[in-house]
Amino acid sequence: MAETNQGKTMTGNEAAMDSAVPESQDYHDILVARLFFRAAFPVMKVPLQDDPKMKARFADVKAIVQFRADHGDTPVGCWLEFDRGEFRAVEGLHDTPDLVLGFPTVAKLNAMLSGGIALPRIKGGLRNPVLLIKTLTLLMSLTLMMPSKRPKDPLKRYLKVKMSLYMITTALSVYNKIHGGEMAEWTARQPDRIYQFSVESENPEERIAAYLRVKAGRSKAGRGSYARRRPFVHFRFQGVDGALPVLLKDAEFGESVARGYVVVDGSPEYAANLNDFMGRLQGMLT
Repeated sequence: MAETNQGKTMTGNEAAMDSAVPESQDYHDILVARLFFRAAFPVMKVPLQDDPKMKARFADVKAIVQFRADHGDTPVGCWLEFDRGEFRAVEGLHDTPDLVLGFPTVAKLNAMLSGGIALPRIKGGLRNPVLLIKTLTLLMSLTLMMPSKRPKDPLKRYLKVKMSLYMITTALSVYNKIHGGEMAEWTARQPDRIYQFSVESENPEERIAAYLRVKAGRSKAGRGSYARRRPFVHFRFQGVDGALPVLLKDAEFGESVARGYVVVDGSPEYAANLNDFMGRLQGMLT
């Protein structure tokens, strides 16, 4: 752990970012890693809950898996906790993980998480070979969100859309909180507003919803439909098949609206602003 000048305790991830020069490559690498930890890793819960094969694979697993990257005196990381069907991703370093996937640099960690080639140093793999295989299989599910992935299987198409919307709404909030910049200026100018994303379907089991709430510079992402306030902007995708062309970037946002893939209720200016931030983050994480 590290301390700020004000005495507030920070994680190693926060300390590493705080010590980096803003907008340097080092700063960018840490920012991307923290977005993975706080926005992408948590959506592993989606296949663990909605994919019957993945759910069965982890039903009896109770373990801690640590992802870690060296960064001088302040290594960064995130650990996954599996508890017989329950799951959580926690930013930071665990004291006694069962399995560690380590990387010599933050850039190499990001490369692997974004689908590139970077082999980790594995600690605990010989003691837990089954856990290692299961973890790598689950990790591969994150690649489903990449624009290059075009699944034909209905379940995988559904998972791609659900994971992508959950990740991007959370990433928007995390980016606002830890990076600041243009998005922080944008959220600071707004009163309490809800940006709702919905995938509509006649089948209740195929409906997907997530939202971003902003208020005077603060932000929070959530799952489902926000019930206590009417959305300021509502992105309504016409089913999974309507959402996929937008997520796959087969059409520009304006063209997607014109073709009816998505209906936007509310301010077109603010919808376009948010879409720009979404595009920036998708470029960083996929």
